[in-house]
Order: sequence, then structure tokens, then C-alpha cells
Amino acid sequence: MRAAIYNEDTGAIIRIVDAPADHITLQAQEGEAYVVSATATDEGHYFNTELTEIQSKMDLPIITTNTPLIADGADEVIISGIPTGVQVEWPDGQTDIVTGGEIRFSVDLAGTYTFRFTAVPYLDKEITIEAIAAT
Repeated sequence: MRAAIYNEDTGAIIRIVDAPADHITLQAQEGEAYVVSATATDEGHYFNTELTEIQSKMDLPIITTNTPLIADGADEVIISGIPTGVQVEWPDGQTDIVTGGEIRFSVDLAGTYTFRFTAVPYLDKEITIEAIAAT
């Protein structure tokens, strides 16, 4: 039997297990629950705790403006349309929870900078910003 183990608070699917039916209950740890599902994946689905069913994750409606970025410390990229509660991992590894719908980024070194966005019920998303040298 195939089951999705999910976080009871967020509905995030933590892992998928294949086990005999009498062993499925042993797979969930504290703060976790399970639902039998032949199709759920941890990347593309979540458990909707209000509707008590597996659902497909939605695309994050993120918009990026002002790219490419001029690496002069003053020019900035605005990443907007971010729903409240989405976690952003900055290029330096710092993580924050977005509350204002957008983040702003400027840099003074040319290079490629990747942002990672995660939150239930959304698909994880990466945005890469190319910063070019100021002329």
C-alpha cells in the first residue's frame, strides 16, 4: 500500500511510503499523519487539512522586474506577487518569511544569484537573477 505522510499543521507531504497496510500507521511520527494515495508526490501535492484530501500544488504567481540587474549597489530587482507566508531563501542561504508581497535585491558584484521560494500549497520555485557589471 502506498501512503503520503504529511505534516498535520501545514499539510506538507514529507515523504511517500510503500508498506503493508498494517505497517502504514507505524510510519507517521509525532506531528505527522498519513493518507493512502496511489498518486500523491511530495513535490507536486499537499494534504488540504480543511478539505481532508490530497490536492495538487499551485504555481507561485511571482513576477520579476528590472532584469538583468546592473551590479552597482544601487540598481535593484523587485520580485513581487509573493503570497504572505512564503519562505524565501536568499542567495547567501538566509531564509525569511515574506509578509509584504515583495522583496528587493541589489548587489555590487556581477554574477548569478538564485532565490528559492517554498510554501504549502505552492510548488517550489527558483528565480535566478543575472547581475551584470556596471559600465
